Amino acid sequence: MAEYENRERFIPFRKSEIITLACEEGTFDHAEQEKFLSVCKILESIYHFEFHKKSELLKENYYPFNPDKDTRTMRNYSPEDIRKSENNLIENFKAILNDANYEEITEEDLAYAIEKESLFQISLLVDFDDFDSRLIFWRGIKSKKVTFKKWFVKKMEVDIPIFERVAMLIKFKDAAYFEAKKRKDLHFEPESMIIKLFKNIPKADIEMLFPNTQVRMKLKDMLLMGGTAIGGGIAVFLKTSAGLIAMASVLWFMISSFITGGDIPPLRPAEISGMIAGVSALAALGGFVLKQWNNYKNRKIRFMKTLGDNLYFKNLGNNAGVFHHIIDAAEEEECKEAVLSYYFLLRDGNGLTESALDNVIEAWFENTHDVRVDFEIKDALRKLKELALCKVIGQDEKGEDIFQAVSLDMALERLDYIWDNYFQFNV
Repeated sequence: MAEYENRERFIPFRKSEIITLACEEGTFDHAEQEKFLSVCKILESIYHFEFHKKSELLKENYYPFNPDKDTRTMRNYSPEDIRKSENNLIENFKAILNDANYEEITEEDLAYAIEKESLFQISLLVDFDDFDSRLIFWRGIKSKKVTFKKWFVKKMEVDIPIFERVAMLIKFKDAAYFEAKKRKDLHFEPESMIIKLFKNIPKADIEMLFPNTQVRMKLKDMLLMGGTAIGGGIAVFLKTSAGLIAMASVLWFMISSFITGGDIPPLRPAEISGMIAGVSALAALGGFVLKQWNNYKNRKIRFMKTLGDNLYFKNLGNNAGVFHHIIDAAEEEECKEAVLSYYFLLRDGNGLTESALDNVIEAWFENTHDVRVDFEIKDALRKLKELALCKVIGQDEKGEDIFQAVSLDMALERLDYIWDNYFQFNV
């Protein structure tokens, strides 16, 4: 049973397409195909029912933290209730993400995002101390070729890793924390919890997803603006230096006369002209400083617009709405794994060990459909055993159990029994 570091657990085909691909292989005759499709249909129904319960549990535990809730409650949540709801929510959300074949983003990934060059040419600052807890998971990774200009002249083409899906849960600290830091005009409620789902996020830009992100200038931006400001400032100063010197001379003459004689002599026309020239020079310098400040603000606004535009088009869901996306994805992945493992055990007929079944499924994806998947064989067999869709018929020479699928008729009977006995109200 091979293990891979460069393959994902995610199966990049729809459940319906997996079933169609299996049927098109010619393993079944017409009658068997109809039975196989019925097995798949009942499996879908069972997993849909099971994940509906998990969805309700997530929503129930999220309620006290949900900033978007529009219903009232008669329940008074104690601090212990709040802690219990938070722990249950985080535990169950992580479990659902795992079922959906998401992977957790590590501290190394966050460090990579902070240090690496941003795809959107902006630099961001995140204060992680604002959070009581945080979860970030990804699923699906691809690369995108992007051309950068280095030092404004040389063009470089680089491969940027892109996360196809990123799920995030953030719990903020309480109001006392933000009051102590004198943080005002918060765009979120202290102690609330936000949940987000995004698509196509560059690995180097994960930090842009955090709700307290602040834009900061890159070194080259500061050098560009600083160089422009210094160069322009020198030019303005040279143009206005004569007026400033003339005004300074007049002021010094007036101050000296006042100190020595106690009186300020009347100004001659030349001195008045010097004062006017000086005031004009000061106005020119002030205008230049104001222009540079406005340039800085406009550049920051452009940065924020870039950030806002990208998040707007990459957002897939918010808060409780994310549960529906994740639950649906988890339901799909669990069902695909069960269908694939049952189909390939059924196709072989003589039985396969865990490692052999894993290799057969991964080879089918790679050789037939040009997709490399790290199939979750242990989880798939666990599901089949729980549903009684396979049995152990012996061991190989290495002592590994050999699994065999039950017949289509037995599978239908077993799944129908499970479905019929979800509710038993007869006394």
